[in-house]
Amino acid sequence: MRQMIATDWHTHILPGLDDGSRDPQESLAMLQSIASQGVSAAVLTPHFYPQNESPGRFLERRETARFRLEKAIAGRADEGIDLPVRILGAEVYYFDELGGMDAEELSALCIGDTRILMVEMPMDPWDHRVFACLEKLIYQRKIQPLVAHIDRYYRAVKDKEALDALIGEGLLVQLNASAFQGQLSRRKAIRWIQDGRVHRIGSDCHNMRDRKPELSGAIEVIRRQFGEEALAMYFAGVEGQIDG
Repeated sequence: MRQMIATDWHTHILPGLDDGSRDPQESLAMLQSIASQGVSAAVLTPHFYPQNESPGRFLERRETARFRLEKAIAGRADEGIDLPVRILGAEVYYFDELGGMDAEELSALCIGDTRILMVEMPMDPWDHRVFACLEKLIYQRKIQPLVAHIDRYYRAVKDKEALDALIGEGLLVQLNASAFQGQLSRRKAIRWIQDGRVHRIGSDCHNMRDRKPELSGAIEVIRRQFGEEALAMYFAGVEGQIDG
């Protein structure tokens, strides 16, 4: 595959933090895997469940996991391993009061130095409360929500006009690379892309077993169906990204 500069927008690479990587060794293997596919940056988006812990506690655990990973990377510096840039973020589980969170806590959960907040949406049909919450984030909190793995929510989005209206106001939508694997799933994903309802693509990798980092298939489908310009958009870099 041709080399390219690309960002994996959804990963669970930080070790021992959620249901993703078990330890720094698996995290390293995951980073090496996406690097071999031409990926130059990985957004680290561990699950944050507001109903289970405070933002402060989550951020403490995330920093501990980040330190463990960076220590493991530093320990192999003499091997000359070429790894993607690591960008901190979170996959925040939706709740109706999300727009009312403390401003500093919201900012700390955003991706890198951006105002982009990845949100894991409910599986139930999205009602007016959901759209109102996302709109509040955009207009009142100046946060740009990034809906995680929209391919899981096709049926939940009954009001596509409301979704399109929010996209017009700044909402971002992320698609999992695995959506391109099955024929029917691939057709659906391509249709959502054609309708302008997808902005970023991520692997949503969790391990090196059954949920591996795999972006190459999606990269080739996008390149073939939509061209290099579209590829650059869906795997665009993160503003203000930093190494670790």
